[in-house]
Amino acid sequence: RFLAAISVSGQVWVYSHDDRELHRLGEHIGGGSAISWRPGTTELTSIGHDGTVKLWDAATQRLTGELDSGATWGTKVAWRPQGTSLATAAGKCLRLFTTDGEIAYESSDHESTIADIGWNPDGSAVAVAAYFGVTLHIPGRPVRRLEWKGSSLALAWSPTAKYLVTGEQDSSVHVWFMKTGRDSQMTGFATKVLELSWHRSGNYLATGGSDSIILWNCSGAGPEGREPKTLEGHPTRLTQLQFQHRGDDIASSDADGMVLLWTPLTHITPYFMRAFE
Repeated sequence: RFLAAISVSGQVWVYSHDDRELHRLGEHIGGGSAISWRPGTTELTSIGHDGTVKLWDAATQRLTGELDSGATWGTKVAWRPQGTSLATAAGKCLRLFTTDGEIAYESSDHESTIADIGWNPDGSAVAVAAYFGVTLHIPGRPVRRLEWKGSSLALAWSPTAKYLVTGEQDSSVHVWFMKTGRDSQMTGFATKVLELSWHRSGNYLATGGSDSIILWNCSGAGPEGREPKTLEGHPTRLTQLQFQHRGDDIASSDADGMVLLWTPLTHITPYFMRAFE
């Protein structure tokens, strides 16, 4: 029923399909960073450069609460898949909140400002991407470290939690095999990799890092030794890509405002494109 967005300037917006209106909910002073819907509800959460976590009701367009992220530069916010816990990242601080707004877990044991966070598919752990790799947080257990001498900027769990992948500052993608802890690296990207998206089966990973989509076959033993598929059609570098939640298609966009749609498992050319100013 709703589409949400947060701007770099800090404003939080919701478009309602009920009344076909765009509603400005409020703002974060100093800039905005991230938003996350609470699954199964109309509750929206945002975080910004003021370090404040704001809770909104999209149906009523009202602010329903505020939380302290633990630092002055909020970067990420993510609801647990079951909607029973909220993860926030600000500076080096990771916090997990209950639905009542109480802090259930906190850790600042990270080498740098947190770049990204992500719940694993069953909601039992939160992965944190920062400098020197990934830390895995499970409340009540010691932190698990996936060490890597680099700067991880983005992360994505495979739908089966078989893999955890990170996009790197050094223009590479790092793959962690979660059962064994083994890791591998995929290199050759033109820029740092911020765009990662998994197919619903967990067998295919789409990555950006250039003006092309690189599609990796991760079935069976994984992507090592396999030639990836290259999807070309964007005139400039990719800014976003996403597999369909329940389908097989990919939507992608670039720095010139071009949006393309693909059926990557059967064709390497886009079937739709549109330019936006």
